[in-house]
Amino acid sequence: MRTTVKYLIVTFAITYACWWGVAALTAYPELAYGDPLPTVIYIIGNFGPAIAALLCIGGRPYLRSLKNFLFSYKKHGIGIFLLFVTMVALTVCLSSREWNPQMTVPNFFISLIGSTFVYGGEEELGWRGILQPTLSKKITFPLAALVCGAIWALWHLPLWFIEGHPNQSMPFWIQATLGIFLCFWLGIIYDRSRCLPLCMLFHGLTNVLLSSFVLKLNWILIVGIVITTAAAVVLWLTDIKKQKHAEETDVKNKPQEKNYEHK
Repeated sequence: MRTTVKYLIVTFAITYACWWGVAALTAYPELAYGDPLPTVIYIIGNFGPAIAALLCIGGRPYLRSLKNFLFSYKKHGIGIFLLFVTMVALTVCLSSREWNPQMTVPNFFISLIGSTFVYGGEEELGWRGILQPTLSKKITFPLAALVCGAIWALWHLPLWFIEGHPNQSMPFWIQATLGIFLCFWLGIIYDRSRCLPLCMLFHGLTNVLLSSFVLKLNWILIVGIVITTAAAVVLWLTDIKKQKHAEETDVKNKPQEKNYEHK
């Protein structure tokens, strides 16, 4: 709990100070979103979760803990990553069927790099690296995803007060809802892979896909989101079942080991 509180205080302090500051600056006609000063302050705010995560890493020596934090990987994690990339890509593509003409192929890959390391993916060091796993130790995976998603949405709130920010084109409740679903998908990717770079890439790719297609709210989008989220929950239930089976097997084997030692 102490780690969670520390993480949230540092994250919101850094981001809110920067983003509300940008909102105040862009309220004046002399400055606009995209100008050098607001952009620098805005980018610093983006790294609130990442900075907070680096301050919350436990274990000594610190550099070894940092290496394990950033570059851990669980076997077969890439398969889960590719599964959810495919499901999200199909959902966005089939529900829209209208490519954004401003998104050229070079722009797509440039945007992917930016979204992965500066404008979204870097957040995963905190949301998946610290907050959601910590919550999952206290409450179930679905509840942890809901709580993390709600906090994540609240963290983004200042963006709707920054004049000219792209998020103003989307109602806050839609962004908040998508964020909650995203916590289910990213949560299971991290649970199965323990790989933050994969979570960063997935977050960045999702952002770019939503910018590459003209987003349309229809039954294909809704069904795709529901199926993708259901897949995350099913995988979590499968993990719970395997864990219980392993625990039961251990309990059964212990008396046999004792009897063998007695003989």
